[in-house]
Amino acid sequence: MKRLACVFAALLMMLSAARGEEWIVDDSLADDEAVFSLEHAEGEEYILNPYVLDLSFVGDCSIGGLPASRGMAGTYTAVVDEKGYDWPFSLVREYLEEDDATFANNEVVFSNSYKHQDKHTVLGAPPEYARVYRYSGIDIVNTANNHCLDYGTQGYRDTLAALDEIGMPHFGTLYPDTSRAQDQLGIIERKGFRIGAVGFSYPQDSDLPYIQERIRLLREQGCSLVIVSLHWGREVTDTPKGWQFTMARKIIAMGADVIWGHHPHILQQAVLCDGKPVMFSTGNFTFGAMKDVDPDTGIFKLRFDMQSGTPKLVRFAVIPCRTQGKGDYRPYPLTEEAEKKRMLKKLIYPRKVEGFENLPASFADTGVYVPGAQ
Repeated sequence: MKRLACVFAALLMMLSAARGEEWIVDDSLADDEAVFSLEHAEGEEYILNPYVLDLSFVGDCSIGGLPASRGMAGTYTAVVDEKGYDWPFSLVREYLEEDDATFANNEVVFSNSYKHQDKHTVLGAPPEYARVYRYSGIDIVNTANNHCLDYGTQGYRDTLAALDEIGMPHFGTLYPDTSRAQDQLGIIERKGFRIGAVGFSYPQDSDLPYIQERIRLLREQGCSLVIVSLHWGREVTDTPKGWQFTMARKIIAMGADVIWGHHPHILQQAVLCDGKPVMFSTGNFTFGAMKDVDPDTGIFKLRFDMQSGTPKLVRFAVIPCRTQGKGDYRPYPLTEEAEKKRMLKKLIYPRKVEGFENLPASFADTGVYVPGAQ
């Protein structure tokens, strides 16, 4: 568990007091229980409340690189060999652990195979490098993307085995023995609530019935909150296409509570549809083969009030970050106010789209949006 439940709040308060940390009590989200929150140095706070779920989302994580560079100095695996498995997430891990669950897109094949697809970019690393996730603060990964079969069926099986070995839940998984591309549903439980997730890569209109069916299956299995992960959009473009708005509207109408997008390798805007968050692209987070693309990225933090039994988004926040390329590969939080504002502006969609709510201009100053707040 990433945090203790409210029954341990009193003990945590005493421990925190000993460290000089400040605790805040806020009873605005519960009628009969106090809400305890621990202030973070950056102004973020994690609420220990049985009716509040805090979820974090980051973008593409490629823990490896191109086959021709495997073992060369300065590559992802070489840096991990030198610095340790805890190196890649060392500057952001504390932020990823301040929630109930963190989601990431696993965009690499963990395999010892050298036999790969004949394509422009192939991403891979030996299976042992999946251990990086043990030291990341990430709780569950999507595996449905355009690189999951870079090393063929065997490479895909090796990837799933590597994730299973370290106990990393995954979803969106293509099982080669099945007829559909996305068959594994992800379910994790936090604070007594079941959170379900399904992933699709390059979604088409023909996939919509299958997405709807998987949302229904997750609900049948008791999921109170459903996340649809979409590996979509055009690479290295900073604005989603019109068809993505149309598809997002349909998927929200099907019952999704969150749409989480990735694939363009750079940030795109985030919007709300019927009060539900749609993150079109969360960018690269740590990427072994990253070249000349915008390094801006972020940790997307969503807070849901679950007291009514139906998820209600009560806070949308982003910690502005920047990732690094060859020789380092670590994302890190931005600290300069001007830089943070510049990055956050990228998430505000500049035009009105019917049926969608844009983040307000004030989001660039605060990085926080509270729906319904004046």
